[in-house]
Amino acid sequence: MKELEALGFLIGRWRGTSEDQFGVKGTLVSTMEGTFEPSEKFIQLRGENHNNGKLVNRAVQFITYDAKIRKYVAKRIWSMGFIENGAGTWDGKELVLRITFDCEPPFFRAMRWKSFIRRYTENEIGTGLFAAKTGGKYRLYGEARHVRIT
Repeated sequence: MKELEALGFLIGRWRGTSEDQFGVKGTLVSTMEGTFEPSEKFIQLRGENHNNGKLVNRAVQFITYDAKIRKYVAKRIWSMGFIENGAGTWDGKELVLRITFDCEPPFFRAMRWKSFIRRYTENEIGTGLFAAKTGGKYRLYGEARHVRIT
């Protein structure tokens, strides 16, 4: 599937950091691994985030392309207890997904969210979130810059 091949650069192991973002004080260290699982029709991203050596959360995400709606779709499950659903577009540099939640955390209810994956180079990406209060403008909630480690 050529649309999913466009995101093939995500395959591999990544390590990233962010500082005082995503509602966390201090440095958040992220690891992520991208594979074609359970087949070449899906990209699976598995990741963990640590703060001061302590696990903050784990997540598993699946991304595919839906030719019927002409959008990338994603589902991410967080160890914090919620499920994120997204749909959006890839412009050759950035994948932006509008997010809805199953098992939504109370803090998220008065907010709208978009997640993104930015390709800076073949070996550097950014992953993050934009948030907006209902009726307000989106603002960056956080971005982790990742470098390829394999």
